[in-house]
Amino acid sequence: MEFITRSQKRKIIITTFIYLFLILIAAQLLYIRKVANMTPIYVVNVSVDIFGMIMGYVLFICCLIDVQKTGANYFYFFLLLNATYFGLFTDACAWLMDGIPKYRWLNVADNTLYYMCAPIAAYFFWRFVKSRIKSARPLMRIFEIIIRVGLAVSLALIVANLFLHFYFNVDEAGIYHRTAFYSITLICPMFTMLATLGLVVLERKQLSRYQQVAVLVYVAAPLVSSIMTMNVYGLSISFAMNMMVMLLMYCVLNVTQGREKAIADRDLTVAAAIQENMLPNRFPAFPDRKEFDLYATMTPAKEVGGDFYDFFMVDDDHLALVMADVSGKGVPAALFMMVSKMLIKNRVQTGESPGKALVNVNNQLIEGNRAEMFVTVWLAVLEISTGKGVAANAGHEHPVLKRADGQYELIKYRHSPAVATIEEIPFREHEFELHAGDTLFVYTDGVPEASDAQEELFGTDRMLEALNSEPDAGPEKVLENVMNGITEFVAGAKQFDDITMLCFRYNGIPVA
Repeated sequence: MEFITRSQKRKIIITTFIYLFLILIAAQLLYIRKVANMTPIYVVNVSVDIFGMIMGYVLFICCLIDVQKTGANYFYFFLLLNATYFGLFTDACAWLMDGIPKYRWLNVADNTLYYMCAPIAAYFFWRFVKSRIKSARPLMRIFEIIIRVGLAVSLALIVANLFLHFYFNVDEAGIYHRTAFYSITLICPMFTMLATLGLVVLERKQLSRYQQVAVLVYVAAPLVSSIMTMNVYGLSISFAMNMMVMLLMYCVLNVTQGREKAIADRDLTVAAAIQENMLPNRFPAFPDRKEFDLYATMTPAKEVGGDFYDFFMVDDDHLALVMADVSGKGVPAALFMMVSKMLIKNRVQTGESPGKALVNVNNQLIEGNRAEMFVTVWLAVLEISTGKGVAANAGHEHPVLKRADGQYELIKYRHSPAVATIEEIPFREHEFELHAGDTLFVYTDGVPEASDAQEELFGTDRMLEALNSEPDAGPEKVLENVMNGITEFVAGAKQFDDITMLCFRYNGIPVA
């Protein structure tokens, strides 16, 4: 099971308790009333209602699993499910209490809630379909207003029936009777259902054929069942029919979302391949150079991001180091990352300093950047023979430095804005010098922002603790220690960002 928050767990527990508690109440009433004392049609109706409730609980659990695994949006479907479930419960209770004088007022209250369930369920069905269909038609806005007003009026009239009895009444003998005005209660839900059907017809291109059929069946099912049972007193199976159709809709949603997820997974695989193929991943990177040693890793999250690192020789005596993070996720971020990486490398290899290179890359990326993406960059060029370097930090994380005889420490200084945010801005340069035995560690925000099940961040303090667990370790071991620290801290919690790190050890000029 995927990670869920405490708030979500609490809602799941409460809803599960309510669902099972209502089933037990209905079963207990059935036991008290005794099947032998009920007319056969009542027994059939109550049995169908309880079976529908059980089916509703199973559907609730299935939807929860889908939400946790895929992040699917079932909000209005859950509300529709709850309204239908409560409709089944109140219907079962109404027939179980019918004809029992001492339950008269309880039966009145129960039937009042039952009458409310139909317009509420219809409204949630409208919102559920509307959430799946993005329509800008003025007619839909008018329908929304009419439906909301109709729902409010319908619920108000049902409450008024408690005093005026123009829809139904329960007599002194505890027997339920409905009046000739009963059909008025159907106006609001039927108009809502027809408006929903109209929305589907007008925007049918946004739905698959299976989805269109599922909506049509849901609209038709209560109408057909009502007509079939209109003259059969003691049998009301509309909500049970609705629950069955909701199961059909769930299956259709699953098929559709499964197809969409397969396409999304394919796109993420392409994006991951783009990232992997663009990053230098052969180590040792420069086996002939004894002056330094380096190692880098990029551990992708389930959602592909735009993290990237790079290192390359500008000439025989200058090495460029890059650590960057593109905004956004998926294929767009991977493509923006690829362009950013190529532009930075091209500019630095022409001899431009880090600050000047970022100025030109910034201006190039801003051109036609309609997606308004940006990239944070730490870029440094090191003179290998002297250990002197120049770095530019465009909105990126603070680098970490360890002197030969010291501990890893954050090096904090003022940053420039991220690249591709403001045209023609200068990027501040920072000079530094490495001595033999010094180690530099750079990373993306996926490291300090890794979170555990309580949504607490790993943070820079824990990062430094992991780095200093073996301060004299080589670059590869350093990254392994940090990754182990993150893994132990998050304890299996789902991560939403790539974890990218680079460690550079300066050995100095070897003695001949």
